[in-house]
Amino acid sequence: MNPLFSPPLHSQRHQFVIDFVKRIKPKKVVDLGCNECTLLKRLKFHPEIELLVGVDINSAVIRKKKYVLAPIPTDYLQPGNRQLSIELYQGSVSQKDARLRGFDLVTSIELIEHLHLADVERFSEVVFGYMAPVSVIVSTPNSEFNPLLPGLTGFRHYDHKFEWTRAEFQSWALKACAEYGYEVQFTGVGEPPPGQLERFGFCSQIAVFQRLSGRDYTRVLPSDDSDEIFSYMLTRKRKILRMMDLHKFTSALSVLCRRIGRQTFDL
Repeated sequence: MNPLFSPPLHSQRHQFVIDFVKRIKPKKVVDLGCNECTLLKRLKFHPEIELLVGVDINSAVIRKKKYVLAPIPTDYLQPGNRQLSIELYQGSVSQKDARLRGFDLVTSIELIEHLHLADVERFSEVVFGYMAPVSVIVSTPNSEFNPLLPGLTGFRHYDHKFEWTRAEFQSWALKACAEYGYEVQFTGVGEPPPGQLERFGFCSQIAVFQRLSGRDYTRVLPSDDSDEIFSYMLTRKRKILRMMDLHKFTSALSVLCRRIGRQTFDL
């Protein structure tokens, strides 16, 4: 599928998030379904972000790929005293965790189609009703585009539980807005052939949610203390202090060389 697009479709989705981050400059960002941490790796270089969190159900994958988030020597050459915290959690996006409240941006890139429909409803409740971030970006395959994908029969991935049309995606998004106090705009990445956008839409459809000002939090946030549980398991936490410090740089370079020799990192 990706050879149809340049840049590749996954890169276009991530670039959409990067461009959004550049515009709104969030300080706290969580990526749901972070998988191989590819998006987190790109986000960690944006100076406005102070806390970067990844959540995925597959602990084996994030443990294997967490090394891409390790600091590199040039991190210590960035001017200023910016401190970045990176945390990775193993857990389900349909479960509540009080540590994920109060974020500026939540991203869910090609995730919800891997959930059963009952869990999609729970996802809406957790993300929009419990976490209640300022902004949410959700992308998912557009099934109307599938006839343009050579050799495709059925869904795009064996683990997809569904693939929505544009109308189905918009219906879900508007329902979440009505229930939890958000507004939404629809767009996408992966353009069809010229003149075919209205007929087929984008390959990946995207909804960008913004929390409405004056929203009544008491209607959606739980009042039962039993919900105040930590349902996710912290798999790794790292703080990166970026300073113009030659001693820190040389020390980091020395450690990195030793680690490369052992082919191991301590993120």
